[in-house]
Amino acid sequence: MIHNELLNSQLISSIFDGEVEWIDSGFLNGAENMRFDEERARNLVLGFAGPMLRVYGWKPWAVSLGANQKDSDINHVECEKRGFDIVRRATGGRAVLHADELTYSVVLRIPEGISVHDIYRMTHERILAGLRTITPEIEFEKSQPNFSQVYKAQPQQTVACFASSARYEIMHDGRKVVGSAQRVFGNVLLQHGSILLGAGHEQLADISALRNGVQADSLREYILSHSATLSEIVGRKVEFQEVAEAIRCGFLGLD
Repeated sequence: MIHNELLNSQLISSIFDGEVEWIDSGFLNGAENMRFDEERARNLVLGFAGPMLRVYGWKPWAVSLGANQKDSDINHVECEKRGFDIVRRATGGRAVLHADELTYSVVLRIPEGISVHDIYRMTHERILAGLRTITPEIEFEKSQPNFSQVYKAQPQQTVACFASSARYEIMHDGRKVVGSAQRVFGNVLLQHGSILLGAGHEQLADISALRNGVQADSLREYILSHSATLSEIVGRKVEFQEVAEAIRCGFLGLD
C-alpha cells in the first residue's frame, strides 16, 4: 500500500512537473468558463491540446449545477433578479454559487495504474501546499461521511456543494474551504473546484427552490457553519491574484 501510494505520487508529480500549461483567465461569465474547461478536456482526448492548470473567476457571479443535478433545484427568477448566471458543469456534485472565489481546473491524461481518487488526493495536496503559504490553519479531511445518511437527515442540504465534506477535501476547523468535482472523458480527467476567498456563496440559499423561508434560512446557516473563507481565516481581505500565485507555486513547485 505504501509503495503504491509513493509510486502514484511520483507518477502524478511527473505530470505537473512536465508540459502543463498554466492559464490565468481572469474573470469570465459562466458559459465561457464552463465551455473553456470542457473543450480543453475534449481536445486533449483528440490530441489537439496538452494538459492544463487554469485559474479563473466569475463575472457576473454564477450558480453552477452538477452534471446530473435537477434544474428545478434553482429559482431562475430570483437568479435573474440578482444578476446571477446559471450554468451546468461538466462535472458532478451539487450546486455552487460562484461568488467571491477562485476556481481552478486541471485537465490531464490519466496515467496507467492511477485512479481518479489518486489524482484527487494529489491535486488537493498541491492546493493545500499553496494555500498554506497564505495560512497554515487549513488541513485535509481524513474521514469519508455516509452522504446518504447526511442527506436523509438534512434533505434541504442536498442542493449545495458546500454543505458537506468528503475525504481529502481542504478544511479549516471542520469547515470546507475548497470544494472539487471530477469527470472523465476517455482517458482524460477534468477536475475543477472552488476556493472560497470571501462571503457570498451562502446566497445559494436565497436562490434555491426551497419551499419556504424557514428552509432557506436553515440552508444558509448550514452552509455558513460548514464552510470557511480564506479572508475569514486570515482576518483580512484575501485577493484573487494572491491565491492564484499561491496555487501556481503549489502545483508547479515554485519558490
